[in-house]
Amino acid sequence: MNNMTALNYVEKALTLAEKRYAEVKHLNSHSPLLQMYDSIVQQLIFLRDLIEGKEKDKAKLWKMTFGMYAAKEFDNSDELFFERLSDAWFIVDQIRRGLKVRLPHEVDANYKMKQHNLKMKYPGEF
Repeated sequence: MNNMTALNYVEKALTLAEKRYAEVKHLNSHSPLLQMYDSIVQQLIFLRDLIEGKEKDKAKLWKMTFGMYAAKEFDNSDELFFERLSDAWFIVDQIRRGLKVRLPHEVDANYKMKQHNLKMKYPGEF
């Protein structure tokens, strides 16, 4: 049984986003990619706060771009980050449309296998 919540999915994405931001900053503190990673981190912080009830303005969800970054920047270059962002984006999309949130593991029959494969490829990230 999977006990993941929407908050867990967002926190996993946020933790990895903060890690990727720190890695890029360590390699080149003037990298133009820092702005993109910072934007992703800030959006995930807002989403976390919204889920926790600390933020109320759901209209800001329509301005979020991290789903676009996931698809355009990480689909082929950072499989794990792509999956984490995609899971969080799946939640954003439902919240902003006023739907009852269904979690990735609840709708994707292959979710457990995908996570197992990712864990084998990236054991330090789990």
